[in-house]
Amino acid sequence: MVTKDIQNNIIQYLKNCQFRQFCDDYFAEEFSWTICGTSLLSGHYNDKEDFFSKVINRLNNHILPGWTMDIKANYTVNNVFIIEMVGSARTKSEKDYNNEYCWILKFNDNSKITNLTAYYDSLLVNKILNENL
Repeated sequence: MVTKDIQNNIIQYLKNCQFRQFCDDYFAEEFSWTICGTSLLSGHYNDKEDFFSKVINRLNNHILPGWTMDIKANYTVNNVFIIEMVGSARTKSEKDYNNEYCWILKFNDNSKITNLTAYYDSLLVNKILNENL
């Protein structure tokens, strides 16, 4: 069940881009994180360390500290929590990286995330990842 406390905790983690803590606290042992689209980060991830090395760490190599998320809306239907966000960050080359996101989180009966599907501006991600090549 996705309680209000769980929703509020997740929102706080995401507002401050505390992705490691979010994953450690709320992901089930077996999970699937899917990044939709055709960006350099798109794909299916079933392992936290694989996800962090291929996605989060790769983005963090291009983003200055202080990245935050503004939560625009969130919805709960049964064991599904949907979050709309807008990120606010600067790249190491001093450019804005303000991507928009929609995440769909599916929970099991133990209040752990088993599936997360993420949508964002794939072109903006590719631009940021390619700018230092």
